[in-house]
Amino acid sequence: MKTWKKWTSALLAAGVIMGGSTAWVDQSVQAASVTSKVTTPAEVTLKSGGKTMTQKGLLQGGSTWVSLTAVKDVAGGTLKYDAKTKSYTVTAASNAMTISLTDGQPNVYINGYYPQVEAKLIQGRLYIPFSAMRDYLGVQGSWDAKTKTLTLSKVKQNNVQVKSTKANVTVKNAEVDVQYPQVSGLASKEAEAAINKVLKDEVDTAVAAFKKQTSEFGGATAKRPYAFEASYVVTYNENGVLGLITQRYEDYAGAHGMTSRSGHTFALDTGKELTLDDVIANSKSMRETISKKVGEQLKANTGYLSGYKGLNKDQDFYVTPTGAVVFFQLYEYTAYAEGFPEIKFTYKEILPKGTAPFSNVTSDK
Repeated sequence: MKTWKKWTSALLAAGVIMGGSTAWVDQSVQAASVTSKVTTPAEVTLKSGGKTMTQKGLLQGGSTWVSLTAVKDVAGGTLKYDAKTKSYTVTAASNAMTISLTDGQPNVYINGYYPQVEAKLIQGRLYIPFSAMRDYLGVQGSWDAKTKTLTLSKVKQNNVQVKSTKANVTVKNAEVDVQYPQVSGLASKEAEAAINKVLKDEVDTAVAAFKKQTSEFGGATAKRPYAFEASYVVTYNENGVLGLITQRYEDYAGAHGMTSRSGHTFALDTGKELTLDDVIANSKSMRETISKKVGEQLKANTGYLSGYKGLNKDQDFYVTPTGAVVFFQLYEYTAYAEGFPEIKFTYKEILPKGTAPFSNVTSDK
């Protein structure tokens, strides 16, 4: 990892750029976690496919932790170690989660994107919180508090492949690392092409803007180069819908770099990019309810600046296995140190009783 990326990673991990946590925890597992008061690890029995696994989970620090080997076995993915970078990468559910030990402490990133996910080195093994398995690696779980048993299973996901595409971009005295997603395997090639165009056009536009800025600013040197990074993470891949966050980071040798992000939610049968209104079944009253709750939480933030008058027409959001997350850009309504404000809503909160997520927008189940 390049020097500027190490600095960015540390900053993101501290929550300065990333803002609110993106982690979601299944309620059954969360209940087990928050009731655990132990300071030393307590063993958790792991089951999958009706059998007890040889690996053990742990309860520590109020969370349920699962080893990378268990993640790989349940998800049906791969786990590789890179001796040169001292990092482990588990690949599953269209995401590649890398845990680097280069700086002595585990550092997590996914496809080059830095989520607020903590990893722990416990008793010589690497563990991640169960919530990260569900959010990013396609593994769900059911908790039995009486026996301290976590039963894991693979989530049924869409029949689509999401591959990381690397763009070869060279800019004098600039470190550039561009990764963006492209999909394949869809029944409709028209839908596939439409989704890929949106994602490629976005990164092409960002790269062109970076090149223009570097030319106008000048002043970059080999010792203090400018920098540009594009990355992404898959946040949802079920029920005929694909959800992603794409992110861009730019640094022009100033006081700090700037990060921007976009949420994308696609119906895989048509290739249509869904809006927040699509997700809430075009309910005007629900949009008003969400807008009010968002405003209340923004204004309660100590870093709130001013200006919020309601949800934007094309409101930024992304979807997860449990709900929708409304977010805002750096400086949009809050101070830089607050990062990206995120307000989370479960599907139970925003959909009519008994309504399945996305049942109104796609027939591809």
